[in-house]
Amino acid sequence: MTLTGVKKVIGDYEIFFSDLLHRLKGAGIDVKGMPMSHLLYRTTTVPEYEKIRDQLKTFCKEFAETQFNGRAVSILVLKNTLVLEDGFTVSVIELPAPRPAHMYPSGLESIGIIVGDELPEFNKKYENKLTGIKDHGIHCKPSFITFDNGKTAKFYEISLQKIVELQGWQFEKLSGIRGGENKT
Repeated sequence: MTLTGVKKVIGDYEIFFSDLLHRLKGAGIDVKGMPMSHLLYRTTTVPEYEKIRDQLKTFCKEFAETQFNGRAVSILVLKNTLVLEDGFTVSVIELPAPRPAHMYPSGLESIGIIVGDELPEFNKKYENKLTGIKDHGIHCKPSFITFDNGKTAKFYEISLQKIVELQGWQFEKLSGIRGGENKT
């Protein structure tokens, strides 16, 4: 199988998502009908981060980069939505640069799912299954479950794109960038 477009840059996101979706189902966590916020891709080095960021930008219509938690983080909004299993779709990729204190392998690491205003009830319902809750500020307090393969599903009240906007980060339009073929 030849990978094209976004898959060539970040790997087979369909297989990655399918695995996490099946692990969620196996854990008894129901996410049917909940919208996706984003996919998160990790890099091991800053040069790799810069290379992946620049490659992904060719498939994006908007991009924001800022400092968060002591490192650069890019939020990339794709021109074309990625179609996933069971009717799920996603159009945002989060790409954090590595921090010296943590070493992560390169690759897809997590998915973000929007639970909405029901997040507190969701957290209570699944409290015995969830790994924890992160506190990244007033607009970003996702709960999460990390599986035995190190991959994570995170649950948000609002989308990462909305969080970025509420934090005051500015998205740059990327309409002038060409990516050759526009297949995702």
